[in-house]
Order: sequence, then structure tokens, then C-alpha cells
Amino acid sequence: MMFLLMAQKMNRGFSKLRQFLILAARVLAVLALVFVISRPLAGGWLGLTGGAPDTVLVLLDRSASMEQQNLTTGISKRASALTKMSEGIEDMFGSRTKVVLIDSASNAPIEIANVKALTDVPVTSGTDTGADLPAMLQAALDYITANQLGRTDIWIASDLRQADWNATSGRWEALRAAFGKLEAVRFHLLAYPQSSPDNLSVQVENFVRRETAEKAELMFDIRLRRESASAGDQNVTLSFVVNGARSSLAAQIKETELLIQGHTIPIDKSTKKGWGRVELPADSNLSDNIWHLVFDQPVAPLSVIVSDDPETAGPTKAALSVSPEPGRKQEARVLPSSSANEIEWDKTALIVWQSPMPVEGDVLAKQLTQHVQEGRSVLFMPPLAGGGAEQKFMGVSFGAWKPLERKKEQTSDVEWWRATDGLLANARSGQPLPVGELQVSRYCPITGDSTPLARLADGEPLLAQATDGTAGLVAFLGTTPGSSGSSLARDGVVWYAVLQRALAEGAKSLGNAQQREAGAKALAPDVVWKPMEDGVTAVVQSLRAGVLTAGDRSVALNRPLREDVTSILSDDSLKELFNGLQFHRVDDSVDSGRDLANEIWRTFLLLMALAIILEAVLCLPRKQTVKPEQREVMA
Repeated sequence: MMFLLMAQKMNRGFSKLRQFLILAARVLAVLALVFVISRPLAGGWLGLTGGAPDTVLVLLDRSASMEQQNLTTGISKRASALTKMSEGIEDMFGSRTKVVLIDSASNAPIEIANVKALTDVPVTSGTDTGADLPAMLQAALDYITANQLGRTDIWIASDLRQADWNATSGRWEALRAAFGKLEAVRFHLLAYPQSSPDNLSVQVENFVRRETAEKAELMFDIRLRRESASAGDQNVTLSFVVNGARSSLAAQIKETELLIQGHTIPIDKSTKKGWGRVELPADSNLSDNIWHLVFDQPVAPLSVIVSDDPETAGPTKAALSVSPEPGRKQEARVLPSSSANEIEWDKTALIVWQSPMPVEGDVLAKQLTQHVQEGRSVLFMPPLAGGGAEQKFMGVSFGAWKPLERKKEQTSDVEWWRATDGLLANARSGQPLPVGELQVSRYCPITGDSTPLARLADGEPLLAQATDGTAGLVAFLGTTPGSSGSSLARDGVVWYAVLQRALAEGAKSLGNAQQREAGAKALAPDVVWKPMEDGVTAVVQSLRAGVLTAGDRSVALNRPLREDVTSILSDDSLKELFNGLQFHRVDDSVDSGRDLANEIWRTFLLLMALAIILEAVLCLPRKQTVKPEQREVMA
């Protein structure tokens, strides 16, 4: 009897468990049906948001490289990102969240009333500018702080170009620390790292008008670039347009770069000024297929050396007085520190400053800042007494003098330098500058937000460039060319190249014909500029490449040179930039047809079907087992 009672209890327990399972399956089927009717959305990184945030900040990269497009559809990376983000925000949040746009061209926050119109507003159109991701994130941080926002999602659309992200900038550490204190901020990156190996870009590195007794001509040094040489030899036809007249040149690129030096186009001797451009055939990115030019009567560029040290002033003046172009004049002057206020600012292309930096807010500091904002160049060197934290320009300063100490296994005082672009780039022939042969006996550490162009054997920067987005070149050399500092003056080649390149950059903004990078501050706001070429109009002139005129002045706007450098930020570097922050990344491409937010009701429909099947299986009666003797009785 005890055995029968226990068996009966076990039977009731199994029966009760089965009833619970049947009930759970039926409830699951009903819930799945409810989800099917509500048509839920998920997918990608939008599915991780967990509800509507108070504010969504959209950081849009509008740089020239984002105009790479699918040749079949004509859709660019920028347009694809805009479409997917606007549709994703609308599907996920509707009107429950506020959307604010920060674009790379202006870095100004703009509230978007209707997210559906995100693809149509002018501030999301393509530009020929560069991008500064640290500056965009700083603008986002300032907006969050000023408006005391609650939960905020920051969505970034970018092609991950190293030059745009500037991972070595000191601003990233400050940004991580500031965002780390805001627990309600999360980052989502929509990345377009895909490249186009066959895409070609064109740059005009040197352009002059030359005239002799017999003829006049324009001379071009042209550089073609592509990302990969895997496609083999590639034939290309370059088109030249000068004051409306067109000519062409056949070329063949075999490696990743092709330098065409000294190509000349004859012009009439009476043609003293004008405009032109160099064009490539259409490919996957139209923004890097054209380089614009203007020319006028040449102006002899002036360099000013502010120094009290003859070992610095003498070699520097000698290097700046000799033009690399035969027949072209340039002038160099030396001023003592006490006479720095005598600089002829409107004629000076380059200032070499070896003196204590002017105090911020002083007249001299404001004049130096204006000099840079107008596109001119400044090269700072440590003063004889060394630097100090209180002496800085654009956030960069020199430390105290210290001897260079290198390890026994190191054979060079200079450990690394950037040879692809900048002041220490390879020569036109492709040969590297002999930077590794320099000897450095002492230096002053360069501190502040700057991009290193060369590093010493102990890892400290030897040459750096300011990264605050100003129009002109601001460079910092951690030593001096004299024997007490380095062998720059004795060796000569590197010092001459650095000075001439800095002078050439500053000279672009002198005279009536100027070359500038497209950007929000490229043109003076109080001047009315008109396109020089007939039939050409521009919505936002300073953001698009082209040739413009105002009175006797003309200007050629082009994309920044760094936009043609195709290096992509590595995964490890990206993770390090957002280390400690809530960050998620999704890679996309212009060829992808998937949405960031997708309907997943079919998944719940399948789940409902499975629940119904499970409930049916549990409801089946238990199979009765008939023993042989029972079959005989039944028979």
C-alpha cells in the first residue's frame, strides 16, 4: 500500500509538471502573437539602445574622402550613413527623442526638428574639407555640459581615416576623462572603412608661371596616388584647363604613386593672371579628381627670423635667402627679440621664432595668431634660456633644456620621422631626407596638443605640428640648428628642406593669387567672392573646391592634402580611444542594403509556432504499453 501511495503521488507530480509546461507554452504563444502584431524593431547597434534616449547627437563626417561612392548606384558613404541613421532614428525612437547634428565642416550643434529631413538639409551635403574627430567630440561634450543633458547617445558616421581621427593627439586623453564622468552617455560608430583600390587622386605640388625673353609658360609638378598597386599598370589621361583652354597628357601609374615633374603648358606672354585646373577621369570619388589653381604676378616671399642667437639666425637666413626655383626671388630678415613688433605682417610668409613666446593676450600674441589664421607659417624653436609651461602658443610649449640620452643599441639620434607628408616628407624624386643622420646634443621637450613629425631616440618629439585646425602652418622644433643644439646647420639638407617647405606653405596666402584649403574659415566673411569660371555656382563657397575672385584678388580652394592619405585607423587604436567608455561599432558599406533597424516580427512568429507545437506535444495522451498476457486475455 505504501508503494502504491508513493506511485500515485509521483504520478500526480509528473502530471502537475506537464500541466505547468502546457500553460507556459500557451502563454509564450500568446506573448509571441502580441509581439508579432506590434511589429518590433531591432538590429545592428540600434538594438542596443534599450529605449529612447533624451537626446541623440549625430556626428557626421563630411570630409572629401566620405564622397567615395558605389559606381552602380552613385550613393556615397556620407549619403548612405545619413539615410540609415535617419531611418534608424525614426523607426526606433520616432519623435520621443531630440536629434542634434554636429557636422565636421562647422563643428556647430544644430537641432533637427524632423529627423526624416536629415538627408536633405544643406549642412549634411558633401564638402571638399577635412574632418577633425577630436574637435567634433569636444563640440558634443560642450553641448552636453552646457545643456545639462540626461541620457545621451552619440552616433558617429566616419570612414576611419587616420588623418581625421588624429589618434596621437593629446586631446583624446582629456576627452576620455570628461566623457567618463558622464555615465548616461553612450557612443555608437557607423564605420565605412572600405577602400577603392582603383580610385586615383591628383595633387599639384608645385605650380609657377615662368617667363623668358622668348616665351611664357606654366609649370606643374603633379602627384597621382592610388591605394594599392595590385591592379597592375593603369593608364590615365590627365586634362589641363587654363583660362578655359584644354589640353591633355597621357600617363601610366605602376605603383601607388606617380610624380610628374616639370610639365609645362605654353601661354601668351600677355597672360599675367588667370585660373586653371588639373582633372582626372571620373572614378569612385569625384572629390579627389580635380585640383584648382590661380596665378598672378609673383610676389617675393619674405621670411623673418626673430632670434638673439647668431648660430641660429645666420644659417637660417642663408637657407631662406636661396630660392629652390631658378630666377625666383625671396627675402629673409633677422630681427632681435626686442624688435619683434617691427615685423611687416602683410608681407611676411614665414616667421622663425627663437625667443620667449609672447604672453597670451598681448598685442604681439594676437598678431601672431592673426598671421596664422591668414594662412601664413610660424616655426618655433626654444629660446636660449629654455622654455617654460607659462610660455605657450596655441596650447604648445617648450620644457627646459636637457641632453639627449640614447640606448647603446640605438645608432641614430632620430628614431622616427614622417616621410609621407609634411615638413620631412620624401623629396620629389622619392628619396627620403637624411633625417636619420642628424646629431642632436640637447633639446627642449615639446608639450601640449601637437602631432609629432619626428621623434628622438628617447621617444620625445623633435619636430611637431599644432593640431588646432588653424589655416596656417604652426610647427615646433625642439632643438636649434647651431652646434650647441644639433647638426642641422652643418648638414644643411634637412634644415633647408624644412625651411623652404614652411615658406612655401606661408607664401600660398601672399599676393593677389592664393592657394587655400577648403574650410569654414577659408574665406573672409566680409568679402564677396564670385566664381571665376563662367556657369559655376557654389552654395557654401568656402566648403567646396573651386576658383573664386574678389576685385583684384583670386583664390583657389582645394581639399586638404591629408584627405588623399588612405591609411585607416586600426581596430586596436580605435578601442584605445574609447577605452573605459560605453562604445559599440558597426561596419557598413555603400553596397550594403541592410537597415540599422529591422523588423523582427517573423522571429516572434516562428517562436509562436514552436510554442504551439510544444503545447500540442505535451497534450498528447501517454502511450499505453500492453503486456503479452494482456493481449491473450483481450484476444
